[in-house]
Amino acid sequence: MYKKFLIFLILIYSTIVQAQDHNTTQTNIDLSGNNWSLSKTEKLVWTNVTIGGVILIWGFTQWDYGSEDFHFDDEGWFSKETSNGGADKLGHFYTNYLMTRIMAPIYYDWGYSRNDAAFYASLTSGMSGLLIEIGDGFSGHGFSHEDLIMDLLGSATGYLWYANPSLAEKIDFRVEHIPDFSKEDSVDITTDYENMKHLMAVKAEGFDMFKNSYMEYLELHVGYYTRNFHHNSTPIEDRERYIYAAIGINLSKLTRKYIGNYSAIFNYYQVPYTYVPVSHEFD
Repeated sequence: MYKKFLIFLILIYSTIVQAQDHNTTQTNIDLSGNNWSLSKTEKLVWTNVTIGGVILIWGFTQWDYGSEDFHFDDEGWFSKETSNGGADKLGHFYTNYLMTRIMAPIYYDWGYSRNDAAFYASLTSGMSGLLIEIGDGFSGHGFSHEDLIMDLLGSATGYLWYANPSLAEKIDFRVEHIPDFSKEDSVDITTDYENMKHLMAVKAEGFDMFKNSYMEYLELHVGYYTRNFHHNSTPIEDRERYIYAAIGINLSKLTRKYIGNYSAIFNYYQVPYTYVPVSHEFD
């Protein structure tokens, strides 16, 4: 639920703001003949107030915020005894990383410097994660320090990667999902950890030694995934956790000349069956 909500919110919001003219530091809004001028600071404040407000409204109406006294929940990390073997923790990292990377260019277009845009975007995602965990503390879920740590780590990584483009040229963080349409919950990419992988991709094109050679179309993957957890509903002995390495194709570079900036989607989503993996199962 957490990732579905945030991804939906920021994608809808980014669609709206990208439709505006971002070439100035102010936005003029004409409502019934009245001209409103919003500075970049005002837009930043209202954006975060809106996100926080929607989280609280959704939390009280859909997530049972306020139904219990505040309490913590020790969810564990990557062990077999956890609900998803830690795949959900990587999901928290990825969601906040993605949210920071989406919001940062929006703030940059509003007139903030690259570093400031990255910083404020990381605050937006990090504070959203904190607000959700506080709300969870007053519900049946409980406040999870593991979730919050991964939220903040994802936000910080998103900050570093946007503020330092050379890092983004070399390394991506991605998610892969192959839905099993025979199962209803598999279509939900946000919680279908049984058909999901999280990975880091090191891209040859980001290194000078591989420039102007066929090697720059290749990349090295290191990833993690779990199987047969089904949200803590299967016997522990049947649960599987894997780490893998792979050689893959840099689809962003391969498609850039044909689809332009839209090729950036492959910096965040890993297309299945475009790499050769070697996996290792943990005992």
